Amino acid sequence: MTQLSFFAADDHVPDPSDLEGALAARGQSTLAGEVAQVSVALDAAWRADAFEAILAQAGLDPSRSEPDPDGRCTVSTARTSVLTPVVRRWRRGAVTAVPEGWTPSAGALRIWVLTAGHVADTGVVELGIDAGLEHHAPRRDALRAALERVGIRTTYVGSKGGGPLLRLGTARARARLAQNIGAPPAGVPAEHWPG
Repeated sequence: MTQLSFFAADDHVPDPSDLEGALAARGQSTLAGEVAQVSVALDAAWRADAFEAILAQAGLDPSRSEPDPDGRCTVSTARTSVLTPVVRRWRRGAVTAVPEGWTPSAGALRIWVLTAGHVADTGVVELGIDAGLEHHAPRRDALRAALERVGIRTTYVGSKGGGPLLRLGTARARARLAQNIGAPPAGVPAEHWPG
């Protein structure tokens, strides 16, 4: 297996292509003519705060819904032509699909962890994926293969095990993820960030 060498994640300037990580996780996209938008439902204020900051740094003019009683909200980008190539790459008709041979960048991995990652008390890292993937093995397998291309092996966990998610059960996989994503973004509690 070929392993890629990444730049220092801590020095990464957020880029619109980083939103591929949101689309790999639970993000939703819209495409209307030459403009696109990406939205992500988030389960914690710290996730929303950090995601908004990253989107602002990437020049994507974020907006945030009012939180529900459980603190969940949705953070969306502006509708912009800047995201059109990213969204088109992740579409097959109206359906989100993993691009053939996709290799996640460090920025995309950071967004995936930020928007849908979980660090268990045991240190196991879980990357959330769209609930629709429970019954869509080809897309799940494509995400697992993409992570393997950067040296991160995962196990699929279905809804009966708390998923759908991809679990990084080995120390090697977790170390490789931590190497790629670097330190947590500002405002992210250290206990919620692999490392």
